[in-house]
Amino acid sequence: MSRSWIPLALTAGAVLLVAGYPGRAEDASLTKVRSFEAKLEGLIARLSSSVVTVGAVVDDEDGLPIKSGGSGVIVDADGYVLTNDHVTEGQSEAQVGFSDGRVVTAHVVARDRQGDLALLRVEASGLVSATFGESEGLRPGQRVLAMGNPFGLAGDTHVPAATLGIVSATQRFIGGSKVYGEAIQIDAPVNPGNSGGPLFDLEGRLVGINGRISVRGASRHNVGVGYAIPLHQILLVLDDLKAGRDVERGYLGVRFLTQKQGEGVVVREVLPQTPASRAGLRAGDRILSVSGGGVGQRQITQPVRLQNALSILPAGTEVELDLERDGRKQTVKVRLGRRPVR
Repeated sequence: MSRSWIPLALTAGAVLLVAGYPGRAEDASLTKVRSFEAKLEGLIARLSSSVVTVGAVVDDEDGLPIKSGGSGVIVDADGYVLTNDHVTEGQSEAQVGFSDGRVVTAHVVARDRQGDLALLRVEASGLVSATFGESEGLRPGQRVLAMGNPFGLAGDTHVPAATLGIVSATQRFIGGSKVYGEAIQIDAPVNPGNSGGPLFDLEGRLVGINGRISVRGASRHNVGVGYAIPLHQILLVLDDLKAGRDVERGYLGVRFLTQKQGEGVVVREVLPQTPASRAGLRAGDRILSVSGGGVGQRQITQPVRLQNALSILPAGTEVELDLERDGRKQTVKVRLGRRPVR
């Protein structure tokens, strides 16, 4: 019995020694961590050249000039910079700072006020544009990198800060005067000043523009829930913005109820003098899917899906609604109107 016990004790001791000793397994794990860190450092350094600070001079209640600010990202090396509308709201110009220390005056080309986007144009050489990624393919759990100028901490250097997190959820709908449809929810910390800054995937590709956070009480700091406008929504209006055309968000004009999961959304009321009424929609119609406007067919399983599908499209877009009426399926074409300002 003693012989059988001694080897077991030695084996246990050997396991303890191995576990506490920096052997091959730990070396391999540490090497992977160091490799990831090195890649992340290189990625942040490379992406910083496409991230900018955005400052606007506004008057306070006493008529004194104060500087408010946010962030932005270069989306075209010809000088186009994308930010949030609320960063430069009411302004025709803004000060844009680059990570190499340059500061130039930009003018506002066009706005998507309800979609919370503003396109700026700067006259500067050597600009590095962000590479576009694929926001519709994002899934919860994927790592993302948020970059920008939280609390104005970049100061006179204009070098952006970076935070790492994951995609917490997709297809979020956040209403209000600024509508975030199909928004990307992230846990990478973003705070006041991050508005308008880019959200990148770990390939360094732009997938969204950070713009909103959830707050607790009267505080205005990160509580772990941020929202980004997805790139696929931005691309639907970017050409219009470059052409100097302000964008309005799409509007249908119905109130609706839900059916059982997977069975569409039932129209409860069609509002008068709206695109829905002009297209002949009726109370009781069950909307099954929406397509058109440069996006693929979206199956409608609940009201938020319909809100998302319509809110990312600009006014004037013609969409096809597959619906069921009196037990028969049909397709109705609707040209979306302008979403009322709240």
